[in-house]
Amino acid sequence: MSTNLLNEQEKRYRNLDFAVQIKKDNLALLEHFIESEKEAREHHFQGQFFPFYHYEIDRVMKTKMAKIPDEIIHLAYYYRLKLGTIDKPLPQYFSLFLQAVEKNIVDNDWDNSYLSADKIYLLFGITNSDEAKNVHNITHEEYASLLDFLILCSNYTNFPNLRKKAIRFLPFLENTTLMKRIHEGFSLHFDSNFTTAGSLVILLLDTKQSSKDILFSFHQNKLENTTVWLLGSFYKDFQKTDLNKHLLKDLYERYPKEWIDEYQPKKWI
Repeated sequence: MSTNLLNEQEKRYRNLDFAVQIKKDNLALLEHFIESEKEAREHHFQGQFFPFYHYEIDRVMKTKMAKIPDEIIHLAYYYRLKLGTIDKPLPQYFSLFLQAVEKNIVDNDWDNSYLSADKIYLLFGITNSDEAKNVHNITHEEYASLLDFLILCSNYTNFPNLRKKAIRFLPFLENTTLMKRIHEGFSLHFDSNFTTAGSLVILLLDTKQSSKDILFSFHQNKLENTTVWLLGSFYKDFQKTDLNKHLLKDLYERYPKEWIDEYQPKKWI
């Protein structure tokens, strides 16, 4: 059944006449997107409208969306979040966006979504669905600044280049909300991804002892070889301060030297 529906969507949205008509209608673009994703979610397949028209949808979501009903805007945010797209809405639509975030969290559907728990935590301080209403405790300005950090992290395709551009992360040291969340959530959300990499750069750039203590404490967790290698690769590029030198020294004292000096590949089971 789901295969037939998927094929029907693909055939419908590949139609050239449909494409010519739909690209001129902002409201229809969002309506078809929502309809496609709703059907796909109900029958467990990837909606086919988004792959064909994601550029057009992006364009619409960045406009003032005049004459588009609030409910359509809210659902567009909701399904875009499901696909891993975290928008920076205009101030007048921020409450609709937050409602969409809350609904995603209440769904507790992160396993079937590209909306990652680490990003939700950094943006909203949320760690579980019971805290969903807390997403409304942030201002538009605060949210925009936190999202800028995630966008910067995602601009890189490898860790060495991210480390070489570490100076770009310096302004975020003044963001007290971001610093607090990195301090409190680093161990919980540590992973081999660019959000963790950006957070690690922040801790290494910070000159305060409190940021180093987060990493010293993390060392005590009986870390896997891949995690030790990742930490060591970052520490080695930030050896201009005594505090960062002590971090690398502590890592060598706790773990095998080869874990730090030799690339440790992830073993997928």
